[in-house]
Amino acid sequence: MHSSTEPPCIDVAIIGAGFCGAMVAVNLLRNAKGPIDIALIERCGTFGKGLAYGTSDHAHLLNVPAAKMGAFPDDHEHFFRWAGSHPDELQHYGLNHVTPGSFLPRELYGRYVSSLLDEAENTAPNGTGPYPAQRGSLQRITAEAIDVAPQSNGRLKVRIRNAPDIVAQHVVLALGNFPPGDPKLRDQRFHRNDRYLENPWSTQTKMKLAEPADVLILGSGLTALDLILSLAAEKKSGAIHLLSRRGLFPMPHRSVESYPAFFDKHHLPKTALQACRVVRSQVKAAQAEGYDWRAVIDAIRPFSQQIWQHWSKEERRRFLTHLKPFWEPHRHRAAPEALNLKSQLERSGRLRCYRGRVLGIAPGDKHLIVNFRESVARQEKQLHVAYVVNCTGPECNYHKLKDPLVIQLFSRGIIIPDPLFLGLDVGVGGTILNLQGERVDHLYTLGSPQKGMLFETTAVPELRLQAAELARRILNQLEHRRKNRAADQAKEALGAFHI
Repeated sequence: MHSSTEPPCIDVAIIGAGFCGAMVAVNLLRNAKGPIDIALIERCGTFGKGLAYGTSDHAHLLNVPAAKMGAFPDDHEHFFRWAGSHPDELQHYGLNHVTPGSFLPRELYGRYVSSLLDEAENTAPNGTGPYPAQRGSLQRITAEAIDVAPQSNGRLKVRIRNAPDIVAQHVVLALGNFPPGDPKLRDQRFHRNDRYLENPWSTQTKMKLAEPADVLILGSGLTALDLILSLAAEKKSGAIHLLSRRGLFPMPHRSVESYPAFFDKHHLPKTALQACRVVRSQVKAAQAEGYDWRAVIDAIRPFSQQIWQHWSKEERRRFLTHLKPFWEPHRHRAAPEALNLKSQLERSGRLRCYRGRVLGIAPGDKHLIVNFRESVARQEKQLHVAYVVNCTGPECNYHKLKDPLVIQLFSRGIIIPDPLFLGLDVGVGGTILNLQGERVDHLYTLGSPQKGMLFETTAVPELRLQAAELARRILNQLEHRRKNRAADQAKEALGAFHI
């Protein structure tokens, strides 16, 4: 019996319902041997989409071909087949067919993940927990989780804003990515100005940028490219200025022949410089044999996490400082269609790109004054723009985040940043490590919070594997606990019989 003040216990609570959270739930439901009770908590109310796939802009394309975007690690073409079997979905985007190399709309991928969640829910065994699910054993909760507190009995209590608490045997922090951090400028008052836009993904941001006036985008990665694509259709007048430190946009994808693996897991490069030299020599040799450089980069992927873990903290820091800015555009490439449109905007003068460093952002009369130093000419320049939007990449330093859940977990000492402030300090398999460096039982994470340990941990091929493995680990623990409980009950029954 539960007391009136203590909520009944469910099996798993998952905080965050983007790709990671949704796919942990899908794998749990698909592979559970019996009824399993899951609470999937998402403050935005969209389950299976998250920031990456929650866009409604048809111009936002996946940056990986359809045949490689399957949500299951043992079936890479699952999404490709799903898209081909849903012609109505394709026609919604003006598409008549899909090929293995198609770069499909990201919104369509969000619908795909949502459909997997629906299917897993509809086919799962009926739950027996305290939260009545619409179907199966999955309870979707549209609310904000603001705390996770370990209990004396080994369970975890999840506090939810304006909703009842949840007590669970296991909790998964599927936190995803956070908005970009502010530029490091001496005068930080600009970030309080309503013309400085911190969230590049919000509808309000796009509406403001579409107004008839010049605007400035900070950064030149995939998020900046998405914003450019949106403004190409929505912004009728005013120039789009873009400023980035090195002026490097993502490179275009291209279908290429596979290149043989050239790293040996037993003899990995010991330094970032050594790795750089090996890759450069392989690119040169590959091109001499008719291979594309992309094939060489792709051949590194199975070894990238091992290489990162093989390096010392100082070697990782050296890579982040000197090589990461050049690695990212080659590793995280974009759909050719997106880059072609960006080039058209440049040629027409609607998009003007600069390479340099921001020196200051100050308020003017109905505009912002942005001073920057151009890298090539080494001259200071000034822009007067209606809005500045930050697209410099997600904030990774959790100490700087304003998220209520993160702040509360820090105050409890349950989470700490990794040594390089790329994410959280975690153990093998995404187990959370607390302030004392000890494992927090039954509390896990996956995806971007593991960046400090894995570095390569934000793309579907890595995330689908993490989601499947974490679900398997949780199911094994739940089954082990169930068997132990059944054995204890049998012993009690036997003892009562003898009495």
